[in-house]
Amino acid sequence: MAESLPTSFVSPRVRLEVIRRHVPCNLCGSSERVPYCADNQRGLMQCVNCGLIYVSPRPDAAELYSLYGESYFRNNDSGTVGYTNYLRDESNIRRTFTRRLKRLERFSKPGRSLDVGCALGFYMAQAQARGWSVQGLDVSRFAVNYVSEHFGFDVCHGSLLDLEYPANSYDLVTLWDVIEHVPDPKACVQKIAGLLKPGGLFALATPDVDSLPARLTGRRWVGYKLSEEHVYYFALDTLTRMLNDAGLDVIDSYHVGKYVTVRLLLNRLGMYTPLLARLGSWAERRFHLSDRSLYVNPFDIIAVTARKRA
Repeated sequence: MAESLPTSFVSPRVRLEVIRRHVPCNLCGSSERVPYCADNQRGLMQCVNCGLIYVSPRPDAAELYSLYGESYFRNNDSGTVGYTNYLRDESNIRRTFTRRLKRLERFSKPGRSLDVGCALGFYMAQAQARGWSVQGLDVSRFAVNYVSEHFGFDVCHGSLLDLEYPANSYDLVTLWDVIEHVPDPKACVQKIAGLLKPGGLFALATPDVDSLPARLTGRRWVGYKLSEEHVYYFALDTLTRMLNDAGLDVIDSYHVGKYVTVRLLLNRLGMYTPLLARLGSWAERRFHLSDRSLYVNPFDIIAVTARKRA
């Protein structure tokens, strides 16, 4: 299924200057904020009232969404934004989603599902193989075209807030590694709640800003990406409050890992401990481990499943 993207590509960081404006807290509406981890120079603020961490000032939604072109899925600066080669990692991404689906299916049998921020469709492919009826959407025109051409799934281009879907009709809506990118996560969560059947499930995963790795590594934490990509940083308490306000009750939460290549693991380790990364690179070359895969859980990504109240 995987194929190569064009060999010439540019970093998604190459962008024109844009106007940035301050925004109020998306969770409680307060404009009282203080700098958070200011030495990482990402423009992070923390709401004085509820504790939500977010980027302010920042570009508007249209400018934020312009980031997700073809180069987002393959570039040389993935430690800051996007992916080194999303297609090359297809098998690991599929294995990761299969593992998440198995846990989700403890709470629901397969039914009608919607994947918000579907990227190149690998989660949808795994869900369909397990009996789910799948639909998807993404703000990336490149991603939507890829899914249509390679899988033929029902997929739309645009943001969830701008698209129309039938209310009270889905058994499952997923938001994998997406909520941190969304300009208005509260409105997104509320709309998702309206799309779910009573008793339907909402599942998401996002970097956990309150995790031990985030607190220990500070500004070097891999979860802190370019401000135009990650604009919200949640912890379990802020996520739970947002979900509860939308009529969703958390029924499962845990730190989730991913299947990755040794190459990617060493790349990420290099962001924390260069010496360990050099030793790992030596072992990689010595034993030809680059493309070997393993499941890695750094306990800094939180997965949450919530059920819509009857």
